[in-house]
Amino acid sequence: MFFISELAQLSGFTALLSVCIGFFFGFIVLIKSVKVKDLLVFNFFLCIIFTLSPWYPSGLGYVYWLINNTPLDYEIYVLVGIVGIPIAILAWLNVYMTTVKPTKKKIILSLYAIFSIAFEIYLFYYLYFAPGAPVEPLLGIKDDLINPMDIDYKGFVLVYLGASILTACTTGIHFAIKSIKEKETPYLLWKGRFLLAAFILFGISAIFDAIVQMDQLLLIIMRIILVTSNLFFYIGFILPKWVEKILPIREGESEKNFEM
Repeated sequence: MFFISELAQLSGFTALLSVCIGFFFGFIVLIKSVKVKDLLVFNFFLCIIFTLSPWYPSGLGYVYWLINNTPLDYEIYVLVGIVGIPIAILAWLNVYMTTVKPTKKKIILSLYAIFSIAFEIYLFYYLYFAPGAPVEPLLGIKDDLINPMDIDYKGFVLVYLGASILTACTTGIHFAIKSIKEKETPYLLWKGRFLLAAFILFGISAIFDAIVQMDQLLLIIMRIILVTSNLFFYIGFILPKWVEKILPIREGESEKNFEM
């Protein structure tokens, strides 16, 4: 029987729970995007779903371990965890540039797309087409004996993930603050507040997950922060009716989109 520690099991279970809750909010946004036929709302759906990519392998690995009593293969773990990150960051940049700096949208998206393509080539080359290469030091080190639900990313993968987190959080915080400062209606003011909290909480969760060795208590706290950030992302972009009813927003102030 393949044994994993209680901390590893907790890591996998909480990651699975966080991803499921994130998917729930994501599909509500997807339904909203179809209903209002808004491409930016659909882009935000992509943000929610693929921003959770780094937590996919832990959740999937936990389910795989429960069924097969073996750890998830290294290649699957790495691929599932990071191949969707470029989709998330490009979708977010499309939302941000469209609403904040539309004149520079094409060049910024093009530059980040080139950066992302280089990342994907690097990832697939060392994962599948470089036999004999020291893959783990170039992609990420996963120790199945200590914690098969976690991985320590290395090389260009670490650079890309760090750049993506920094880009998403800085632009997201700017987006939210700009909304708070420049919009006079309580509707958009509250959306900005929720988004500001969401980006800050997501940044904290992502950074801790990437670089901090966590015990059980800190792990639970970080997963709660991750789930809360996804809830605030959903509220900040959609501001559902049930939230409007408990906030000081007068009827008729709601808007159909979140243009700056």
